[in-house]
Amino acid sequence: MPVESPEERRVEVLALPPGVDEELLFLYFENKRRSGGGPLVSVEKKGDRAILEFEEAEAASQVLSKGHHVLHNVELTVRKPASKDRCRLLLQGLNPNTNIDMIELYVENMMGVRDFTLYPSQGGDFILIHLSQPFSKDFQNLSAKISKKMLNGSTVTLEQIEQTDSILVENLHPGTTPDLLTLYFESNGGGNQKVKSVTLLSESTAKVSFVNYESVNPVLELPHKLEGADLAVMPYFDFLQPTERLTSQASGIGSQEMTERNSEDLSDNQMQTSPPVVAIANSQSSSQTSSEPLAAQEAVEEASGDAIEDQMEEEDTLSDHIPIADPAKLALFQLSTFQQDSEKAHPDVTIQIKDNGVHIAGTDRQTFEQIKHTILDYFGKMAETHFTLEPEKAQFLERKDVKKRLLQIMGQTESPAMYTVSDCNVAVTSLSQNSANQACNFLKSQLCHFSIPLDREYEGMLNCREWSEFVQALGFSSVKVSEQGRNADVLTLKGMESEKQTAILQFLATPIERETVISMEPGVLKYIQTHCHQLLADMDEVSIFPLEAEEVCGLKIHGLAISCQMAKEVLQGIVSSICTRTITVNAPGVTRFLDDTECKSILKEMETKFQVLIIPKLVPWQPLPHQDIFETAWTMMSHRNFQKVSLDGSAQELKSDSLHTDHNGAADRGLLDEAKRIVSAIDEGLEEGVSTSNQLDDMDNVDLYTAEEPTSLTDQDSNVIDVDAFQPSAERNATSGLLLNDGALGLSSNLEEEAQMSLAIQYSMESSHWSLQEEEEQLQKALELSREMSQHEASASSTDKSAHVDKLGKGKNISLEDTIKAANTIQLVVFAGYNCDLIRVDIAFGKKVSQRQVEEKLEHRSVKNMSEYHRKCLEMIKRKHAVEIQIQGTIISVSGFKDFVTGALCDVKLLLEKISNYVPDQEILRAVQWVHHNPASSDTTPYSPDATIFIEHAWRMKLKKVDILIDNQPHTINFEKMEEYHIPSGKSVKISRKLLNLEDLVEDVSGEGEFIV
Repeated sequence: MPVESPEERRVEVLALPPGVDEELLFLYFENKRRSGGGPLVSVEKKGDRAILEFEEAEAASQVLSKGHHVLHNVELTVRKPASKDRCRLLLQGLNPNTNIDMIELYVENMMGVRDFTLYPSQGGDFILIHLSQPFSKDFQNLSAKISKKMLNGSTVTLEQIEQTDSILVENLHPGTTPDLLTLYFESNGGGNQKVKSVTLLSESTAKVSFVNYESVNPVLELPHKLEGADLAVMPYFDFLQPTERLTSQASGIGSQEMTERNSEDLSDNQMQTSPPVVAIANSQSSSQTSSEPLAAQEAVEEASGDAIEDQMEEEDTLSDHIPIADPAKLALFQLSTFQQDSEKAHPDVTIQIKDNGVHIAGTDRQTFEQIKHTILDYFGKMAETHFTLEPEKAQFLERKDVKKRLLQIMGQTESPAMYTVSDCNVAVTSLSQNSANQACNFLKSQLCHFSIPLDREYEGMLNCREWSEFVQALGFSSVKVSEQGRNADVLTLKGMESEKQTAILQFLATPIERETVISMEPGVLKYIQTHCHQLLADMDEVSIFPLEAEEVCGLKIHGLAISCQMAKEVLQGIVSSICTRTITVNAPGVTRFLDDTECKSILKEMETKFQVLIIPKLVPWQPLPHQDIFETAWTMMSHRNFQKVSLDGSAQELKSDSLHTDHNGAADRGLLDEAKRIVSAIDEGLEEGVSTSNQLDDMDNVDLYTAEEPTSLTDQDSNVIDVDAFQPSAERNATSGLLLNDGALGLSSNLEEEAQMSLAIQYSMESSHWSLQEEEEQLQKALELSREMSQHEASASSTDKSAHVDKLGKGKNISLEDTIKAANTIQLVVFAGYNCDLIRVDIAFGKKVSQRQVEEKLEHRSVKNMSEYHRKCLEMIKRKHAVEIQIQGTIISVSGFKDFVTGALCDVKLLLEKISNYVPDQEILRAVQWVHHNPASSDTTPYSPDATIFIEHAWRMKLKKVDILIDNQPHTINFEKMEEYHIPSGKSVKISRKLLNLEDLVEDVSGEGEFIV
């Protein structure tokens, strides 16, 4: 298995919000679902950026490939961290007076390169070497070689620097904006690279930063021209920039105009990096071509130097910034006592470590220059030594805890040292070559490796989660188990061998108990309990408890860690192998059959035979609450609205539109208020004409639609029409309302109709109690209300209300239809160990159901005379017996399960017998008429044909009372008192029953309910 380098496991995160700390970064980037990452080794946060190191390179790769990361509603930029730049090297320790030609020849001779570019610093004490091709030689040998070869009397060092993500763009056209530069460099002409930010350093200079480090080289290789100006583009490094520019950038004013216009030209020269010098092999005129730029450069440097000196003299403060590219050297300098000793010896000089370098400030020039050269000499004498280790040991040295301890030990010596690890190479930096070599030997001596032989009894423990957690928590150690599991190889620091060995053996010898939960669906749990009970019983080394709570469902395992681990793996394998399938079965009455003992026996047999678990998914079938289908059908058909009188006042005829009542639409709010006002005014002048208190009390005990049951169908009086003969027309059903069974709940919601009805009844019944003046006043109010009502009704459409009543009438039908359909469909959820068993259950159960399905047919000529009421009776037979009934001509087909069909046939035969005694409604209307009396006179008014038929049927059922909805107002017909009771107003009127075939002889009914001819 190839060893992963730390660079492959590292990721850099930019633009962190202020509220994000290291703990939040750990939680987010270890969450694989959110970030794509995994376990982290370390998180180093510096300002608004952080370096993450994962345990595996794959996790780092997934984080980079995900691309979109958001924390605290801020999108983060994630990229690979900077690595050592193989195309750019830094030559430090130069004598500022060294000629550029000499440096060029020195680089060419020592490094053996021909095509390169030199970028001098402002101070001239170091120079950046930009190679056209990546450096392929051994850098350690070259660095040692250069450190031994002096240049112009100075000891120089060659250092590697990290990649930069920014470029310096010069010669910009005045007025160029950051947005324009962003668009340019993201276009094909500018390199087609994604820009992170743009900072204007002056009117003609800008810093462009890219999202990826790899974007810099492709941009530098292209020529650039923007708004007619040829741009000069070079890599951007902080240590190459003047102090003034760095200060300007830090304060956020780098892109603003200079405030001192009188020094604009000089500032522009100071703000730019010294022009680069290009060296090309076999070019004899290289010194000549560079002499003129060099002379110009020296003139600029002299002018800028004079200006700086004048400015310093005026301010009486001297300052300088020495950039240090190597972080190890800077850390070593900070670790030493040089800074404290110098400030103690020279109180007027301050030395600070900031901006990747050393900042010096003082007032005395001689002291200032002396300390500056001392610092440069201090860094120049620092030596760096390299050695190679095995990948495992190199990674061990790079661990945070190990590195901190070793650096602490080395920092307590007279010559402190620092070290960095890159792949398998370890670079050690110290104050001298001798101390660097000593530090290398010290690091090598601190690594201690030993092996612990393991007994076979520990093999199971080595595969447990607790072992992995213990190894990770074991400090200053790296533990790996051999492939055969016979030895544990331990890498630790010197002197810790006995401690680590004791801790490992003690952990292995200590029994560890664990409790774990395997979550699963309730059906899977029941399947395992049913068909894997023997397996659960054999796991006697652990305790297994079923969890069947709503929050969690599964198995809880408790016992020793090894046993728990094995049991968990076995049970997880079983859970993952269980298959499930939802089987849908459609057959008449199959839902009722599911509750049958025979069906339960079939399911149990299949569960045993195919080793499956079958769970019904739908709610079990419920029997019909009222077993009398004829009474139930009558109740459903009676929920309708009747007109009190015929619209045209003609003789009794059953018309197709007799049930279409003129319903007002949505009432106007002003009309409602007016109706309330007028009705209220009328109520104030009324006296109670008819006592209704007893009648209201009677309503609570009404037994609606009950009749004495005949002993047999043949015993019934042939002259009496059964309730079953009631045949409403299709159009009457379409507009039928809902008959309210409770007087308290039967109050009308239509206030206009209530006000109109109350006014009409009270005016007709109570006018005899008024004085002449009161009668005239009330008559005017009634006329006013009638006129307003007529105007409102003319403008309102009755269609909406008809549709509303239609919906109310269909409410029970829809519920009945759904119940009948539900009885014909079931769903079974089947759990099995193999997919083939699921298919077998589907086929076997379907076959069992088909074998028990039968069909019986009855033929009767009266089927053609079937009314809507009789069809409703058929639906109730379907609902009661859970069968399917079809009608074709004079044949009725009943299909379903055999026992259910047998019971349904009895009710169908009884229905056919009742249909044969059916008398049409027209004959009832020709023989009987129901009328109501005017309280103020002896005049009578006949009920509408539909109301007459309904009342006649209720009377023939020998009911004492019946509720009825007349003109959308709840009423009660009391057959004992022969009265019509209006529930909202509490008023009653007398009613009578006439036999028309006796030539208008009226059978008036007395208070005791007897007929008087």
